[in-house]
Amino acid sequence: MSRVVLTGGIILIILAVSFSCGCTQEPVTEERKLTETVWMLEKYMDADGSMAETLATAPVTAEFAEDTVGGTSGCNTYNAPYVADGQSLTVGMPIVTMMYCGEPGVMDQESRYLSLLQTAAEYTVSGDLLTITNSAGQEILIFHAVDQNLDGTEWLLTGYNNGAGGFVSVVPGTTVTAAFSEDGQMSGDAGCNSYSGAYTVTGSAISIGPLVMTEMYCASPEGVMAQESAYLAAVQAAASYRVGPGDLTFMDADGKRMAVYERYTPTPQGETWELTGYYNGKGVVSPLANTTITAKFGADGQVTGSVGCNNYFASYAVSETEMTIGPAGSTKMYCASPEGVMEQELRYLNLLGDVATFERAPKTLTLRDAGGSILLTYTVAQPKLTTGEWHMVSYRDAEGKTVSALEGSKVTAVFGTDGQVTGNSGCNTYFGSYTTDKPSISVGPLGLTLMYCETPAGVMEQETGYLAALEAAVTYQLSGEDLTLQTKDGSVSVRFMQAS
Repeated sequence: MSRVVLTGGIILIILAVSFSCGCTQEPVTEERKLTETVWMLEKYMDADGSMAETLATAPVTAEFAEDTVGGTSGCNTYNAPYVADGQSLTVGMPIVTMMYCGEPGVMDQESRYLSLLQTAAEYTVSGDLLTITNSAGQEILIFHAVDQNLDGTEWLLTGYNNGAGGFVSVVPGTTVTAAFSEDGQMSGDAGCNSYSGAYTVTGSAISIGPLVMTEMYCASPEGVMAQESAYLAAVQAAASYRVGPGDLTFMDADGKRMAVYERYTPTPQGETWELTGYYNGKGVVSPLANTTITAKFGADGQVTGSVGCNNYFASYAVSETEMTIGPAGSTKMYCASPEGVMEQELRYLNLLGDVATFERAPKTLTLRDAGGSILLTYTVAQPKLTTGEWHMVSYRDAEGKTVSALEGSKVTAVFGTDGQVTGNSGCNTYFGSYTTDKPSISVGPLGLTLMYCETPAGVMEQETGYLAALEAAVTYQLSGEDLTLQTKDGSVSVRFMQAS
């Protein structure tokens, strides 16, 4: 929603209102209380006396605390005093922020809602519905309860408490998620690592943790590791929560915001997926050994990838969790090995055309047919030694010290599938053979061109040290986008990062 702050003498009223939610975990079919529910407006009396439905893009909410009611009025936030006695209800003049929203109907709806709220005379709560009537007994506002049940929900982080007194946005280029399963487990992606742990809910109170996570290190984007630590600390400090229309907020024991999420609507985009299983007519089986099948769903509506022997391409469309793919085309190579690779390829391409729905978690993707049967399963493709170009981050010099790459120099390595390693060593290009039997690696001997470079200062010494460190490697380890080569005593010889 596009929001523009009005100027020209209009004073922006900043609300500092703390609502006592008291949201509960019971199903929405149980009886609600006026003051222990987050209410979202469903219908309101229009100027002609008919009941109009609220705009889907401008939700209106009401949270009744001890003596104030507040929430969002579609564009702005509001806060008003109220008195409830039995079924009678009186609402005073609201204090409202003064932003302007340009979408058609939003400001008219907001004005109408705030006016109607002040004409309230009585209310009734029936199940998950709140109905407010005026002094003539006419229904003027109808709300429904926002379900506070976290079971089976998934969320995308938009902001968190950084532990230093600030509430900050998520680092651009990172995705932080939280999923709540029915068995009391919270899990998600923390930006670099995945995490999981137990959670318990009693009313609006929540307890999370201890959380455990994987132990990868991500060098980019800048700040991702600090964000990860602060986020996990903030989540485990949560003492209460509130589910709003499309958002989730964790608060600590003092009511301070610790984390805010929006509903996670997964799409298949943003990752390169590697096939882990496909339906062969009898059941879901793993791909043939020594074959790699991938899928990358582009923002242009095209899915591309490798199908074991050939590369393929197809159009695709998604709507919520529905998906259609194809028909698929591919290159026309023939591979004799491994045995069955061409049959597997044909089966995979045919299955794409039968896809009707998808399910995405942070690290997995499942494609199903119209009957709900699993056709294809994927996981996020991890970089391989032979995946693209690696950029040197640091190396171990002859004295055993870790030396970072010189600013202004670019040192690269490409490990080809043909057993050849090539790259730029800062000034010259180099080449040689390598062999692997994971985790073992042997590199060299290496040859190189014979240019001399004066800048940046120290580049020739770096070149000599880097190539010596590369040839000294005996093992390697892949972790996310990082590649680490180690010497025989386990020390880091060279550290690379996957080129973007």
